[in-house]
Amino acid sequence: MPVFAFACILLLMALPAPAPASHVRLEPGMCYMGEQSGHGGTRVELQLLDDNFFSLREVFAPRGGRRVTRDSTGVWRQVEDGSLLRLTNGYGLSLRLNIGGEGNLYGEFSFRASLPPMSLTLKRVSRAVRPFVIMGRLERSEGRRASLTDSATGRVFSPVEGGALAALPPENLLFVDALVLPEAAGLRVETIRSFSPFMPESPPDSGGEDVARGFAGAAENQVWLLPELPGVTEASCFFSGMESGSGMLEVNGPGLRLVVSVEERPGRRLAFTLGEEDARMLRAAGFEELPGIFSGEYAWSREGGTLVLTASGRPDLLLEGRFRGRRDAVPDTSSHLKRMP
Repeated sequence: MPVFAFACILLLMALPAPAPASHVRLEPGMCYMGEQSGHGGTRVELQLLDDNFFSLREVFAPRGGRRVTRDSTGVWRQVEDGSLLRLTNGYGLSLRLNIGGEGNLYGEFSFRASLPPMSLTLKRVSRAVRPFVIMGRLERSEGRRASLTDSATGRVFSPVEGGALAALPPENLLFVDALVLPEAAGLRVETIRSFSPFMPESPPDSGGEDVARGFAGAAENQVWLLPELPGVTEASCFFSGMESGSGMLEVNGPGLRLVVSVEERPGRRLAFTLGEEDARMLRAAGFEELPGIFSGEYAWSREGGTLVLTASGRPDLLLEGRFRGRRDAVPDTSSHLKRMP
């Protein structure tokens, strides 16, 4: 081999391996905005709030047409090693925005079925969180704090306060469309835009009656794709036997088959139990961290087509189902809501 070529090979071997791409870590309180003048004018405003809650406003003003504003709430997650921001809710909203090196968000937004999706860049803006629109179930009772359950996510905000509540009728339970501002412990209602004593049906992707049946209704009869785990790049799982309140979780992946006992507990919680012999075999096979992941207690929830398992001090487990929700599904409350003057 020529000396020059050999020296080049040695030089390349000595160079450090390229560092993995790093992405801005998204935090609650970050706000983004994107605008485009095409088709008459488009604006998107996104606010990332505490507990992975978001508010999204999409404004479309076509030339010569009626201005359309769409407000959404939902759950945000930074996924794919930090490279993507995923926005979902129970009404079928499913957006995936790429996170650029400078922290900008890049994605496509559909404003009308007759128009192709529009690519937008959302840039971070330095400002305090602004009031946003939320729709949900307002509960009030004498001597107790008011609470508001967001219809798109099932998240409960309490206490709910504000002078605008005084304009509502005395019914304990109302479905409201309100402009609110988050506070340290709950929400302050700025304006009640409309209200109704009738509750709309459950969102099509929130689990509806299935979730009301408990964990079995939310998770069984479905294959779930696991996120990348230590030592396991691809794995799927399914739950069985949960109708009685206790069952099994079976995990399958390259060189991996794992069976975990699962017990359903009150408050939408699950207890995972892994046998000592199975734990030793996992460690011997090089899966040292899996026994800790598949043991202990998790809280569970459904975020559209995703089953989310959370536990204090551990990363969330996001299990992706093999179905997709409709992007244009929205609550039909037009026949029930009474507009405020």
